[in-house]
Amino acid sequence: MVSTSTRDLQATVDAIGKSQAVIEFDLDGTILDANDNFLGAVGYSLDEIKGQHHRMFVEPSYGESDEYAEFWARLGAGEFQAGEYKRIGKDGAEIWIQASYNPIFDPSGKPFKVVKYATDITAQTLQNADYAGQIDAIGKSQAVISFNLDGTILDANDNFLGAVGYSLDEIKGQHHRMFVEPSYGESDEYAEFWARLGAGEFQAGEYKRIGKDGAEIWIQASYNPIFDPSGKPFKVVKYATDITAQTLQNADYAGQIDAIGKSQAVISFELDGTILDANDNFLGAVGYGLDEIKGQHHSMFVEQSYRDSADYTEFWTRLGAGEFQSGEYKRIGKGGGEIWIQASYNPIFDPSGKPFKVVKYATEITAQVLQREEGKRVAAIVDANLDKIVQSVTAAGSQSSAAASASTQTSSTVQTVASAAEELDAAAREIAQSMTTSKTEVERAISETRKADEATQNLSSATEALNSINSLIQDIAGQINLLALNATIESARAGDAGKGFAVVASEVKSLANQVSGATGQISGEIENMQNVAGDVVKGLVGIQKAIESVEQSVTVSATAVEEQSATTREISSSMQTASTAIQEVDSGLSAIVESIDQSKEAAGEGLKLYRDLNNAA
Repeated sequence: MVSTSTRDLQATVDAIGKSQAVIEFDLDGTILDANDNFLGAVGYSLDEIKGQHHRMFVEPSYGESDEYAEFWARLGAGEFQAGEYKRIGKDGAEIWIQASYNPIFDPSGKPFKVVKYATDITAQTLQNADYAGQIDAIGKSQAVISFNLDGTILDANDNFLGAVGYSLDEIKGQHHRMFVEPSYGESDEYAEFWARLGAGEFQAGEYKRIGKDGAEIWIQASYNPIFDPSGKPFKVVKYATDITAQTLQNADYAGQIDAIGKSQAVISFELDGTILDANDNFLGAVGYGLDEIKGQHHSMFVEQSYRDSADYTEFWTRLGAGEFQSGEYKRIGKGGGEIWIQASYNPIFDPSGKPFKVVKYATEITAQVLQREEGKRVAAIVDANLDKIVQSVTAAGSQSSAAASASTQTSSTVQTVASAAEELDAAAREIAQSMTTSKTEVERAISETRKADEATQNLSSATEALNSINSLIQDIAGQINLLALNATIESARAGDAGKGFAVVASEVKSLANQVSGATGQISGEIENMQNVAGDVVKGLVGIQKAIESVEQSVTVSATAVEEQSATTREISSSMQTASTAIQEVDSGLSAIVESIDQSKEAAGEGLKLYRDLNNAA
């Protein structure tokens, strides 16, 4: 009869067999028996394994090793073995088991078999291997540090130690506050941070930390409470990435963008032109509030004709493709007011290099554009007037040159008459010695007198021409003065853009003064020449009468000869006076021609200077 204790033991063994894989071996490892749980785990039937050796479940290299032989030797000596083991099932499948190898003793205390109780932990082992692999991978790429729930440092990997500049010995057992600023380490916020971690709350974000020697470090980190099987947190593991360089660069970018936003008008768009945002500078320029434009299309700022054009469609197509656009643009503000801007349209790219929005930076230049257009208008006026001046001065120069030529010819003729008069005077004195030669000399005198009369007529014509030229030059001087006044007015209206006009106006005014002075000189010389011509005419009349008397009678007394001689001397004196006067007129005309040439050159230079300044503007 079976005792109660034996039944209890058998019941316990049966219960174990229901929950665990059980296999029995001889002390040398030969398989005696196995339950269904074990057979199901390895994929064999009992007939396939009974009588085989345990090494059928291990890798060949391990089955031939001293370590494996030692394993069974110790079991044969009655030593208990337990742990996690890798075994090979049917068809080479890897199996992980949590097992105990238990020597069974006879009543004399001698082991006679081994019973293995095992649990298949293949899935758990693979999962743990996966976790371990992931954690190892994280540890290779990230800074990792672990803490007690109160913030005491337990461990840290090389990445973390490299980031903060400490060795593990310097930080292990210290508190996390060694990495934060003292003011923050003593704050309620910091205490709350660790209280929430201790309660099992996950924390993540960007954090400023202090490394060795006070160096600032910025990290992207997560603080992860780790839970025991009962769900209670028992430590905190932090995974971190050093983003110091990126943070400083982003701060630099943000500072630059903020500075641009303070000085320029900024607006951002979707790639299709839909308005996302705008700063106060932009809103002030167009006269809208943000709520009036946000969600609207950029086309609200352009004229209808441009809005409907192929150019406008192409403009946004190119921006959408990532092409930068810049230039001067005419835009329409609230109420229809025209606005001119100097702007750049900048496609913004995501990390993959794909544009996702457009940001426009603009400066209003409406006043500058209007001033420039006014400058162009004034430029056109001054340009036209300067052309007229150059043309008028050129014409005056031609007429003055002709007058100077006529004056030179008249001077030569008068010199000839003066010489003839001197010769006539000598002949008259010779009359007293020989009256027989009188007739010849009288005839010659008549001929030369006629020439003198013709020269005097030419001189009169020249003076009339000079009067016309003088009037023309005075008109030119008036036009130049008027132009100088207009240029001065326009330069004042044009502001900075008219500085070049002021220079030209000054030069033109100086030219007008020179021309006016020359005309005064010409007027004086013409008056002198007219007076002399009158004297010459009177003298020629007297010569003609005297010669006619000589021709009628060569027997006139010595008194007549003396009268003729005196008259001849008077003619000679008058001719000398006329010659001197004409030379002075000729000199004056030469000066006028030179002055006009200078005026023409000055006007040409002024026109070139003005056009250069206008082109530069």
